[in-house]
Amino acid sequence: MKTDYELIESTQRQNHEILRHEQEMFYLSERRALMLFSELKPKLFLDGDMWCCLLGEDIQEGVAGFGKSRMAAITAFASEF
Repeated sequence: MKTDYELIESTQRQNHEILRHEQEMFYLSERRALMLFSELKPKLFLDGDMWCCLLGEDIQEGVAGFGKSRMAAITAFASEF
């Protein structure tokens, strides 16, 4: 039978592994978005108070992503693509 200390340690290890996995998935998601951005070379510009990442002539016919930062717009663009 596990002691309270062993249960706490086990829970902390599990939480650490979950956080490490989430960080890795976030890193891979950003890396994928940046690779797509560098390959397709969409326009990146301010549109009001938001950044826009646009591939195509306009927002209606192209693929666009918006965000409060450049990286957020690039990530949104990759999700839309």
